[in-house]
Amino acid sequence: MKLTTEEKEMLAGSQGPGCQLSMEILVEVGEIFNAPYLIPVRSAHIVISNYKNCFEAGIEILEKFAFLQSKASIPTTVDPAGIDLERWKELGMPQDYAEKEWRIGLAVKKLDFIPCWTCTPYLCGQVPKVGDHLAWTESSAVIFANSILGARTNRETGGLDVACAIAGRTPYHGLHLDENRKGQVLIDVEIENMTREHFITLGYFMGLQAGTKIPVIEGIGRNSPLENYIGMGAASAASGGVALYHIVGITPEAPSLKMAFGQTSIPKPIPFGVKELKETKTKMCTAIPGAIDAVMVGCPHYTVAEIRELAKLLNMQKISPRVKFWIYTYKNNILLAQRLGYKEIIEKAGGEFIADTCMIVSHTELYGFKQIMTDSGKCAHYAPTEVQAGVAFGSIEECVKAAIIGEWRG
Repeated sequence: MKLTTEEKEMLAGSQGPGCQLSMEILVEVGEIFNAPYLIPVRSAHIVISNYKNCFEAGIEILEKFAFLQSKASIPTTVDPAGIDLERWKELGMPQDYAEKEWRIGLAVKKLDFIPCWTCTPYLCGQVPKVGDHLAWTESSAVIFANSILGARTNRETGGLDVACAIAGRTPYHGLHLDENRKGQVLIDVEIENMTREHFITLGYFMGLQAGTKIPVIEGIGRNSPLENYIGMGAASAASGGVALYHIVGITPEAPSLKMAFGQTSIPKPIPFGVKELKETKTKMCTAIPGAIDAVMVGCPHYTVAEIRELAKLLNMQKISPRVKFWIYTYKNNILLAQRLGYKEIIEKAGGEFIADTCMIVSHTELYGFKQIMTDSGKCAHYAPTEVQAGVAFGSIEECVKAAIIGEWRG
């Protein structure tokens, strides 16, 4: 691998042992991927942020770099924690588990990472430009940055992302290269007036069809809310591992169908119509019609616009006392919801905000829920294992209806 003079000096320890260790990791990984050199990155997003995903090994990585007095050389945000950092005891999280989260939080502070604790860093100040190279790890953030913002990042791994944050570089391979960003699968959307639920179901379908290939989507209008793309990308990254998709006329690299496929032959389209919509939604539901224990929304974290929509639906309503209704987002959004009056409306109806974590990375299985409902495709995919409950997927309107009557009717 070819290194610059500065990088050779960093590798030799000129910027301290933490940067030296980071460079050693990056060079070794780069050689594995046959990367010709390292490239500077504008920002990093770290997924070693909760014990459920990183275990002791992840904590040791963070504490090792902190012990070496390492500091992030670029803006670096962190993914959701494994607990609500303020209300963990009230929510029944075990003390020993919380202590592990505190160790992660202390190391994050020492490393000078930004403790936003969210999977949507692009909504809390970390907004890359078209063409920016990044070192992001969170799957839903990666696909949004690549596909909607036009930035470039691989789906980095935990540990490597920390090295990228400290050294400010990443190996030049994968989705950083033009030739690896061309479309490979064509999805033809045949449904008019796509709702958010339709977008998320399309994302799940797209992941199943594409796997880790790059899908190109045709037939979607240009006036959809940002949240539709967030939910769609998260679902496809979960069901299939998609890290980049192109929407013709929306993705910066796909002004036309030919450009999306790099002027190569265009494959036969895979239709997504009413039939595929119904079949996919059925696959996303593992619950059986009947009583539900909880409704969980906010995976990815709910935006202020989604909180506003939920407040309108719950205004003057009352959630069944036997149903928990949990809204996951990061602390800043909860403060905004409070200032706007949405929090009071939602809590009066029986809803509850949980900050800086989510149902997937916290120990939600401790609550013993048998059946939950969600409007998230990512949650629908992971919750049967992570929450250990049957999952009903539906629109936020359907979620609210189920919460009020206390059951999902299929």
